[in-house]
Amino acid sequence: MENTFSNHILHFDDSRIQSPEATPLAEHYAMVNTAVSIVTLLIIISVALVAIFQPIWPMPDEGRTIAVYIASGVTTFFLLLIGYGYFAEKAKGYCVREQDITLFKGLIFRKVITQPICRIQHIEVKRGPIDRKVNLAKLHVYSAGDIAQTFEIPGLDLTLANSIRNEILAHKDMQHHG
Repeated sequence: MENTFSNHILHFDDSRIQSPEATPLAEHYAMVNTAVSIVTLLIIISVALVAIFQPIWPMPDEGRTIAVYIASGVTTFFLLLIGYGYFAEKAKGYCVREQDITLFKGLIFRKVITQPICRIQHIEVKRGPIDRKVNLAKLHVYSAGDIAQTFEIPGLDLTLANSIRNEILAHKDMQHHG
């Protein structure tokens, strides 16, 4: 009786091994997120300015000066974060292949999450109020057994998100039933 088990070394310079290419998210997704962040920052700045310069509880002049410096520093920090966020959102992408779905994200520290379609337990399309206004959706992919592989692909056109969901469900059904 011959043993048929093999465990050969894989050579990664092999041309048959291909990394999936990322499909970018909807063009206006990064701009919408940036606009929401800027509006939120403007609201926070307005509240801070009202608190600093309100006449009900007078603040000493040197305290007011320190508060203005702190507000300016915080505003600068958040503007830098918003700028980083814009480019990080532009760097996100996804890839749907016959056997798996992949999410690419990160600007400085890249992260690639791949989920085999056969391991997808549940997949749903989510939309918040801003997503509905700009016709975007998020595709939430739930993994069977491992919460670490559960992920969300944001910034998809609603029609595309529904198409991907339906295609994955049909593919899973074909794998399961024959």
